[in-house]
Amino acid sequence: MGENMDGIQRWAGNISYAPCPPEEFCGRHEERNLLRTLLPRAEEHGQAVMISGPPGIGKSSLLNWLAYDLQDRPGGSRSLVIRAEIFEPPRMIFSAFRKLLYDLQVHVVSGWFRDPFGIEYVKEATRYANDLLEKYAALVEPVGLLPKTGEEIIGVFAQTPEVGYDRVREGFWELLQALGRQMVDSGRIAVILLDDAHFASRPDRRLLQDIIHDLPPGVLLVFTCRDGGGYEMTDDRVVPVVHLSGMQSHEIQEMGRRRFDLSPDDATATLLEETAGDPFSLVACFNTLRNRGLEPSSGNIRDLLTGGRDPAEIAFAALPGFWQAWAEALSVLIPPFPLPVMACILGIREADMTLMIEHLQGSSVFRRLPGGGFAFAHSLLQEYCRQNLSADESVALNAGAADCIERSMHLLPMRLHALLSLACHHFNARDYEKAADLNLELGLRYYNREDYDAALMLTRQAIISAEQIGDSALLAAAERQRDLIQQKMADPAGTAR
Repeated sequence: MGENMDGIQRWAGNISYAPCPPEEFCGRHEERNLLRTLLPRAEEHGQAVMISGPPGIGKSSLLNWLAYDLQDRPGGSRSLVIRAEIFEPPRMIFSAFRKLLYDLQVHVVSGWFRDPFGIEYVKEATRYANDLLEKYAALVEPVGLLPKTGEEIIGVFAQTPEVGYDRVREGFWELLQALGRQMVDSGRIAVILLDDAHFASRPDRRLLQDIIHDLPPGVLLVFTCRDGGGYEMTDDRVVPVVHLSGMQSHEIQEMGRRRFDLSPDDATATLLEETAGDPFSLVACFNTLRNRGLEPSSGNIRDLLTGGRDPAEIAFAALPGFWQAWAEALSVLIPPFPLPVMACILGIREADMTLMIEHLQGSSVFRRLPGGGFAFAHSLLQEYCRQNLSADESVALNAGAADCIERSMHLLPMRLHALLSLACHHFNARDYEKAADLNLELGLRYYNREDYDAALMLTRQAIISAEQIGDSALLAAAERQRDLIQQKMADPAGTAR
């Protein structure tokens, strides 16, 4: 990547693929009105809502708009909004719920609550719920990281009191009750926004499904999920579903004008509605047209979409070369991406870190996350870059990522994220000696915390690693562990005899 930022210039030509800023949000008036009609139900008895649709359809953008409408819009309700995003597996247990609690603590410290008695009650309930979440996950999350043989990193885990799932659920429900009472007394509601629930771990999914059916008055919970994300059995009489489909031609024209200063005519807008009506595809098309200095005509759109091109391919092709290189290099990382690891992979000197952050924040490819770190502006971009790496490129990039994580270990606050990343990078780099024990150990810990999906993925990586290095004892242990996990997944209640 190079050792400095020389020759790298800010690219301001593209609109970001990140969720749309609320002030630029276009269309979706029917969906917006539906969400607003549910607010009185949240005040009266609590309400959950699911926003669903395929990737790139604008679920996160609608969530952004809702947060603005309820909390920040001048003349709006000024409701309390806390939010979290769930990233691809493997991920930390209850990480999204702990992010929600962190958001709530920020509101408490900022003086959002006016009732002195109420604020203490909410603070105590928040502390208690957070303590339970941390103790439940302690079996998986290391308290430290040490070299095992001078180069291989292992986790150091503490012995903590056992906390079962039922206590976690009760603690979180008590917090929601305390929060709901405060909202009802103040004539407002608390809004909980959870993005990308299809990525939720099994424990997170279980907690989400439990609380959405038992929300107290004064609480609105809205979560987004891809089609087929595992929440299809949700009763839409209890949990209404706002399903998003492609944008209509007049909404596409509004987007062109407001976000790109382009004016597609009726014929072009109709063509886009029929062929590329989801917001991600539209941003890719409009970015490309504007970069090439082309009019938004039907002919240019047909040329652009010739051969049924993947919209992520169109988006990637419109990027300048250095952004393509950065996107490919960082595509193997598990979000959130720690800044020291990103800088190491890209070959950025410490003196240029601030400039690197400015470039990343000004790009259309990446986005800064609350609390630090980065992710791709849209997961479709990362998936495209990853899938189009050659086998040799993937091995080399994963090996480099593992090396950078080990070099930066003392700078990384999320120890479990670092261990999970190492387990996957060592495996994908075909460094099976390092991957075998680490994947097996983490798989067992996730199994003991009932996150069977993550446990099975890690254990399968341990099996392949053991096979590759010819360790029959480790292979036998990994296969036994896999069988236990699959048994639990087939019979989670333990009813089989």
